[in-house]
Amino acid sequence: MQASFRIQDFLNFRRFINNIDIHSKIFDLSDDSDYEFVEAPQLNINHKLTLCELIQLRELVNGTHFAIELNSLLHQLLYNEAELV
Repeated sequence: MQASFRIQDFLNFRRFINNIDIHSKIFDLSDDSDYEFVEAPQLNINHKLTLCELIQLRELVNGTHFAIELNSLLHQLLYNEAELV
């Protein structure tokens, strides 16, 4: 699956993913806790994910967030350095 987000939508989606309490779902023995419905209404995405898929998605989203922050920091530092030269 491939999805494109505006930055604010991505941050909201990341917050939603990170707020899912995976720890309690792991120890919950009910069948309902084995899956989580993840949706991004602005993109018409609605998927039923297993806990393993949810953990992988969380890692992917947080890695993407890190890459965005790193890129922003590098851009800011390079821009400031270019101004000084």
